[in-house]
Amino acid sequence: MSSRASMRWAAAGAAAAMLLGLAACGGDKATYEVTVDDENIDKLVMANQPESPYWFPEDLLAWTPESDADLDYNVSTVPLAERVADDKIAASNETQNDDTKVMAISIMNSSTSGNAPHGLNSSDANTFTYWQYVDELVYWGGSAGEGIIVPPSPDVTDEGHRNGVPVLGTVFFPQDASGGKVEWVREFLAKDADGSFPMADKLIEVAETYGFDGWFINQETEGEDADDPLTADDARAMQEFMAYYKAQSPDMRIVYYDSMTRDGGIDWQNALTDENAMFMVDDEGDPVADEMFLNFWWTEDELADQDLLAASAAKAKELGIDPYSLYAGVDVQANGVYTPIRWDLFSGADGVTHTSLGLYCPNWAYTDAGSLDEFHENEASLWVNADHDPTAASKADSEEDWSGVSTYVKENSAITALPLVTNFNTGSGYNFFREGARISQMDWNNRSVADILPTYQWVVRNGDGNSLTASYDYTEAWYGGDSIKLAGKAAKGAETTIDLYAMDVPLTDSTTLTARVKATAETAVSAELTFDDGTTATVEGDRKAGGDWGEVSFKVKDHAGKTLSKLGIKLSASEDGSDYAMHLGNLTMRDGKAADAGSVSDVKVDDTTFDDDQMYTGARLSWKADGDPAMYEIYRVNQDKSLAFLGVSNTTNFFVNAMKRHDDTNKTEFKVVPVNADAEQGKAATATMDWPDNSKPKAGMAASATLIRPGDTVTFTNDSSQNTESVSWSLPGSDTETAEGDTVEATYDKEGVYDVTVTAKNESGTDEQTFKGAIVVTSAIDGLTLLSQGAATDATAFVNGNEAPAKAVDGDVHTKWCATGEAPYELTIDLGKETTVSQVDIAHAHAGGEDAGMNTKKYTISVSSDGTEYTPVKDVKKNSADNTSDAFAPVNARYVKLTVTQGTQDVETTARIYEVQVYGSADPVL
Repeated sequence: MSSRASMRWAAAGAAAAMLLGLAACGGDKATYEVTVDDENIDKLVMANQPESPYWFPEDLLAWTPESDADLDYNVSTVPLAERVADDKIAASNETQNDDTKVMAISIMNSSTSGNAPHGLNSSDANTFTYWQYVDELVYWGGSAGEGIIVPPSPDVTDEGHRNGVPVLGTVFFPQDASGGKVEWVREFLAKDADGSFPMADKLIEVAETYGFDGWFINQETEGEDADDPLTADDARAMQEFMAYYKAQSPDMRIVYYDSMTRDGGIDWQNALTDENAMFMVDDEGDPVADEMFLNFWWTEDELADQDLLAASAAKAKELGIDPYSLYAGVDVQANGVYTPIRWDLFSGADGVTHTSLGLYCPNWAYTDAGSLDEFHENEASLWVNADHDPTAASKADSEEDWSGVSTYVKENSAITALPLVTNFNTGSGYNFFREGARISQMDWNNRSVADILPTYQWVVRNGDGNSLTASYDYTEAWYGGDSIKLAGKAAKGAETTIDLYAMDVPLTDSTTLTARVKATAETAVSAELTFDDGTTATVEGDRKAGGDWGEVSFKVKDHAGKTLSKLGIKLSASEDGSDYAMHLGNLTMRDGKAADAGSVSDVKVDDTTFDDDQMYTGARLSWKADGDPAMYEIYRVNQDKSLAFLGVSNTTNFFVNAMKRHDDTNKTEFKVVPVNADAEQGKAATATMDWPDNSKPKAGMAASATLIRPGDTVTFTNDSSQNTESVSWSLPGSDTETAEGDTVEATYDKEGVYDVTVTAKNESGTDEQTFKGAIVVTSAIDGLTLLSQGAATDATAFVNGNEAPAKAVDGDVHTKWCATGEAPYELTIDLGKETTVSQVDIAHAHAGGEDAGMNTKKYTISVSSDGTEYTPVKDVKKNSADNTSDAFAPVNARYVKLTVTQGTQDVETTARIYEVQVYGSADPVL
């Protein structure tokens, strides 16, 4: 899984910095400077960014918590919440049932590598919002080029646990064509002399250390061309491995994918059969894996007459296995709700499903969308139905149309005790709000701080004259990034009710319920209570909603002694309106007062790194907490003592990514503020970071061509440091002897070798650089010649034969050289004889169809005449382009070496080079 989602969601328009005052710790006023997006903030990922891990088998065997530099960032801190018992939640429609479970195998991060544990400065993230329909989430990842053992990033585990959903990592053995290796399977299944399986022990240790719930094993390596292919002995080893794993940690889950069969080969059964039953139960009838994910083809027409799911249920009962521990796989990765599914094979004529449901890549909702709004539209159609209302009957026109998960699966809830505090925060946004005021316009995501979202999305009952619909709104929020918006036509006095949460919570004399609301017209607001005995009550709010955020209280203690099973909100506008809107920003129910926000101390800047121009920093912060804060807000303290919001964390550490130098003091003060569940601030603490002095500029330049014919024109481009204020040029031998500006053109009429001088200036000083022999003008050439295609190549590393170094010079931009392991990686091209080289063009990842985030960021081009001593001719440190063309001072050479030092735009190092083209003159001209 080496491709990233191509979607990049546009933020709301940036605005000039503004100041506002809000209540702060101790009741004082804090002044906030509204943080705005910097143009480079979503392009720069600093080298010290913490990264969620991934391993090959030998790497995991060497892993220890003590050697894990990013351990504190990768541990999930949210315990797995208890869910409401199935019989305590009423079905939303007549086809839902309690037995059918759902496993989501989802690409929660768009690559195996390079993932920040708690998000970064982007709203572009798979912030899944339908946890109420999921019983188990598999964090899908792994690739032959990055790593095949992938634990979930902690933000996904945090959010899953908050919603009562266990989260599993993935062990992925790729098919041969995708780089799978038999030795990986054998290393994984190796048994010690004492009968233990070291890899099983490591999987358990990792899950316990990081705080997630188990593993999904996907063994698809065929090994057909291997000298020693997989056999029945390997299948038996897999069975013993899983049995050992469960014996060592009975509560740690393990799921097996319907792929390897009892003879060791790969033969997808699409059902539970004698070929794969050994991985669920052994010869003595003892359980092995907890669950099995059945392959997708049971829904294909050519297999329909076998009724594979009904047969699987029967086989399960024969073996003493719960049929609902089998998950009928549905592949929605490519087509989402347009995927044809034979639902008549999933359930019988009585509507009862044969097995549970497994969705492969429901992240389609995210990857298919171009905005957060489109993402939520897709999710509603996939998980609910075409009406986005779980109480509505499916509108599928045929048995193969998408019915929506809510057709078969009942909603779940993790609200079994108070307090319930939700700001309806989905875990990402285009802004960040505090007390209803926007304190940041910087895109962000952090699934670790997402709230428990409404159980019912959406059940809206409109009275006569009202036609309101519900959605998440990212332009308004009480706290975080969004709110719920009810909008549309409103009739004076007509009522609309929105069901929000299923729960199982007893009310007491001390139970309080409040909501933060605002509306375009004065609006009466009530709480709609449904109790476990089936009775209901309407509790009027103590005030009406108006144009500003206000708190409405509901006197629910009158119902003390009853158990609340469902909570909704009813509204009634005081006037007609065709464009009415009410925002619900917070809902809080608790017994007693909120816990104190606590305090922070001993804030430290643990590590810093800077970009090449020393204009941006990445900083790792940590601190100690006293009390029990719910979260922490992290700010930059400006010279005027106003606060610039940087992010929120649910742990005692935070990574500040790509923060721009903001004043001339060469210092930055960070402030960490604890907050309680009500976002009330506690006692803060600060730490200071030093910046390197980069006041003087550094001169640099790039040329469109360096080996030219008389009469040719060259375009020179300023490549000086970002703090440069003006640039001047000296171009002897051209028709433009001197010039100023970032881009200049010069024509060379006479043969010769010419220098280029660039002078960069700012108020702190001047830097002048002369590039010797930068331009060679000769009539011995008739344009540049492609010298490298089909040339001999060598590399320090490559993944497999399909991604070998020769692929970089084969003239096909659809093939690549790919190298993994420890950077740097070297690709050497032998041109066969000494030539004059002057330019190297490279097609990076996005040019070959992968995500732009995988484009090579840092690389060096070197040349040699003897293949031993190399001279660097170009050093690129901040590329993000799909295709690069690097011209340098012409030089005689036979060998050209590309050294990749940072293979992607973030911390992942893998090199993905789709084509390298060396240009110059076939015969030396120097």
